[in-house]
Amino acid sequence: MGKADTSQLDGNPFENGASLKKKPWLTPQEQVEHLRNQGVRFDLMSENDATSYLAKNNNFFRLRSYRQGFAKVEEGKRKGQFANLDFKMLVDLSIIDMLLRYEMLRLTLDIEHFSKVMLLAHIEGHREDGYQLVQDFVASYDHSKGGKTVNRLKQEIDRGKNSPYTKDLIAAFPDYCFPVWAFQEVISFGSFNYFTKFCAERFSDKVLVNDFYLLQDVRSLRNACAHNNCIINDMGAKPGGRRPNDAISQAVSAVDSIGSGQRRSKLSNDRLRQIVATLYLHKERASAGILEHRAEDMHSFTERMKKNIDYYNGNNQIRSGFKFIDALVKSWYPIPEADKHGPL
Repeated sequence: MGKADTSQLDGNPFENGASLKKKPWLTPQEQVEHLRNQGVRFDLMSENDATSYLAKNNNFFRLRSYRQGFAKVEEGKRKGQFANLDFKMLVDLSIIDMLLRYEMLRLTLDIEHFSKVMLLAHIEGHREDGYQLVQDFVASYDHSKGGKTVNRLKQEIDRGKNSPYTKDLIAAFPDYCFPVWAFQEVISFGSFNYFTKFCAERFSDKVLVNDFYLLQDVRSLRNACAHNNCIINDMGAKPGGRRPNDAISQAVSAVDSIGSGQRRSKLSNDRLRQIVATLYLHKERASAGILEHRAEDMHSFTERMKKNIDYYNGNNQIRSGFKFIDALVKSWYPIPEADKHGPL
């Protein structure tokens, strides 16, 4: 077999804005060769071990996405190659990313649970007819298509009729006449968020309005974690990005070890802002027992995150991103002096 042409692996895949340039399929050995040609070293992990890792443990294109933020040589024979990037660093970042996804996914599940509990309390406080509230929300999805009335939310609920987890609950309330508590259990997190928005507008409830926007960030992060998307492969500042929620900005401002410049820089990045929204809403909403358990897990994660921090000397994007996450965890998830689990 001839040597694969790797010249297109790092260029623009589109030629003249039209045709797609197909990238070559590389064997693990060729992947290692391609990385070596880019200046990636194999001092901390041998080429043989790297080849085995790529064959059995990870996807090449996924792993190389973590190379962002590493400086390249600007002149001389090595111009354009990475100045200080070892293959083991990419492996380390992929492990940290995996562990972060696991932690964030658990937090988002907690947030969904406690948000449903809180919304029920708001509805009760407004003395709203829960059945009518649900019917009005479901009806708000009606729209005409081809002379017929189509309702995307009803279609979502209908799909749940095939699930062993929701079919009995759906069958217990025909014609979509759900009480609120049951309705929350048969809709997606995204639909729940819009139900929160619907209630906020109906009650003129500013707390619920703020909740909706925070929950949108939480939902985006949960989807990324559940679909195993990479998270920390781009933690750079994004000038002109979406303005962060005021509650988020104020909460981060109160963390002594985070300066105003760092706060603005990090919150301009959608990924980091979603992590912050998740940490913030979780600490505000979860029970004391849950917070204690999650605090121990989060501190274990940050210790692992910092384990090889010296690898990333010269990569400010990674070092400052890790420092930012670590500062939030220390401030918002303090470990109790008596290191004992309380009741969940």
